[in-house]
Amino acid sequence: MSFIPSINTLALSIFFDLKTDAKNLGVKVEKLPNGSTVIDATAGNYLVGAKVGEICMGGLGKVKLTSMLVGDVYLPAVNVYTGNPVIACMGSQYAGWQVKLKDEKGGKSWKSMSSGPARAKARVEKELYDRINYEDAAQCAVTVFETGTAPTVEVMDYVAKKCNVDPKDTHAIWAPTKSFVGSVQVSARVVETAIHKIFEVSLQKGFKIEDKIRAGQGIAPIAPLAKDDLKAMGRTNDAILAGGNVNLTVDVPKEDEDKLWDVMASVPSSTAKGYGEPFYNAFKAVEFDFYKIDPGIFAPALVVVNNVQTGKAKIFGKLDASLLKKSFFD
Repeated sequence: MSFIPSINTLALSIFFDLKTDAKNLGVKVEKLPNGSTVIDATAGNYLVGAKVGEICMGGLGKVKLTSMLVGDVYLPAVNVYTGNPVIACMGSQYAGWQVKLKDEKGGKSWKSMSSGPARAKARVEKELYDRINYEDAAQCAVTVFETGTAPTVEVMDYVAKKCNVDPKDTHAIWAPTKSFVGSVQVSARVVETAIHKIFEVSLQKGFKIEDKIRAGQGIAPIAPLAKDDLKAMGRTNDAILAGGNVNLTVDVPKEDEDKLWDVMASVPSSTAKGYGEPFYNAFKAVEFDFYKIDPGIFAPALVVVNNVQTGKAKIFGKLDASLLKKSFFD
């Protein structure tokens, strides 16, 4: 790659847009005593959710609001696209860093998964960043927390230290899953879930493909808001695993095309053990223990793959309107 983008710098520009228009967008901006800036997006609307999705992608993707037909009903949806899917999705959007702090005074601990470009500064997931050969030289850090509890000064100090930046150059935006922003930004992960599943499957099959993915586009419905985060987690996951439709453009030599199709055949969510029930039901059945869920289910329902070297395109998986309706409306 001749040009190496700074995902924290790009995301910071979007963050500042939200900060500037905070009043109109219904978000609250707080400057903490250490100089860091935190945006509470709990009351944000669909548009804020789309912008948070773009921050998650490190400014290397676009998230547009649209609608899609699910069976016989139209639902709000997101249309996501990126020309730099590996860095945008795995280098930034993937929620791969757990930020956790204990209260030394005996109070409650604070924890949340961190999504967004700050991960590339912290490099807690060193193996992943070595694999994609990416690092960000920016002197700022931008993170997104999917949580219902505001990050504290201690949390932001911790993030700054891990990212090796000054606290005043550390920025976070947060919202619970059950909010508009939570629902939209999770659906905006539709391409990311495909890329992540490909990473896992290609590693198992011994066929490196991350440097061959040229572009990604996806559409997924936006789940109706639920009364609590666990129910919201169920619906938002189903939005992708039952309603997510991803298109990937790859550049694979003809002699390796059979290996490509073999990897892609294992990507759709329907290939995972336990597929077929609303996610919340399956999650509840294992007492809400993520480690007892087949991780292969965190993938889009359908993936279309176009190999530009041969011009061939194939479809893997299928949309599941009945499962989606059962999750959203039953």
